[in-house]
Amino acid sequence: MALVEALQRDPRAPWTTVADVVGTNAVTASRRWERLRATGAAWVTGTPGPGSYHAQVLAYVEVTCLPSEKTRVAQELAGDAHALSVDITAGGRDLLLTVAAVDLPTLGQYLLERLDRVPGVTGTRARIATRLYTEGSLWRLGVLPASGGTGGPLPVTRPAVLDEVDRELMSALGEDGRASYAALAAVTGISQPTARRRVDRLISSGAVLLRTEVAAPLAGLPVMVVISADAPAGRLDDVATRLGRLRQVRLSVTLAGTPSLLMVAWLPSLEEVHRFEQDLVHQIPEVAVVDRLVVLRAVKRMGHLLDLEGRCTATVRMDVWRDPVPSGEPPAGAPVRVQMPVDVIGHTDGELGSTQRQDSPPLSGRHPAGADLS
Repeated sequence: MALVEALQRDPRAPWTTVADVVGTNAVTASRRWERLRATGAAWVTGTPGPGSYHAQVLAYVEVTCLPSEKTRVAQELAGDAHALSVDITAGGRDLLLTVAAVDLPTLGQYLLERLDRVPGVTGTRARIATRLYTEGSLWRLGVLPASGGTGGPLPVTRPAVLDEVDRELMSALGEDGRASYAALAAVTGISQPTARRRVDRLISSGAVLLRTEVAAPLAGLPVMVVISADAPAGRLDDVATRLGRLRQVRLSVTLAGTPSLLMVAWLPSLEEVHRFEQDLVHQIPEVAVVDRLVVLRAVKRMGHLLDLEGRCTATVRMDVWRDPVPSGEPPAGAPVRVQMPVDVIGHTDGELGSTQRQDSPPLSGRHPAGADLS
């Protein structure tokens, strides 16, 4: 796990730097990482961040389904580019989605013309994020000595205006955040120096948030709890910041809705759920816990499809710039349904291989502050 945390600190660090941190050599560090990646135990991804222009509408959507349809609906929605993360939950709602869109009209289009019309869905409730205070790119396993950390909300950045090449680079980094500049150049048809310059700009501007993920059960953290809470309006910013500093918390976000706070914590056991809440209220008395959901199964996390052990089995391109329901095509649930193509990078015999599948109608290109629930 030390290797994973070294890459959490700097997901694109050279192997010589990673090796120095974990006390080995570059060849061994690279070989160990490739083994983790090939088995789906850990991976690096680049998620659209708050610095990407026209990509700053993020919503957390609770979904109720017919009792026999939960798994099927979750698997269908996991094929959608706009549904960055999909979890099957216990606690009053059946599914919890992290949905990203380029603007409010596009978010509404996805919710009303796609999600609400999926067979088996009986109800939805969406709450829109107003600010991220911590998310997966800032979370650490905690196996290496502390190195400082941010301790505060994501910085407010000046959004970068993205062109088609930038969006293609972001989609490629979403599939493999450590992709070489040669590979990125080949995908986009630009030179390696240009690919390096553009990637550096995307990362420094906050348009891309790089994060090193790990299969939670393999890390000894099999329980994921989603807590909705409230705080006085005048203390909301401070409370959300302090929540983001708690070691177990992977997501702290304020919402334009009631309750006004959402947090996600990874815990070692179910017994820890109430203990965590007690510690939370003790440390931050202004917090009033309103509701909680326990994740029964994480189906998709930031564009990566997961198996029952939380291992990555494939990726769905987080191409949220496409129209969620293209004009001229019947929406989900219409009498004649044509499903959208989703590019998938799958594991084959323990190694990464390329495949493609068709899961929904083709979408046209356009422009998420990506933060997942896990």
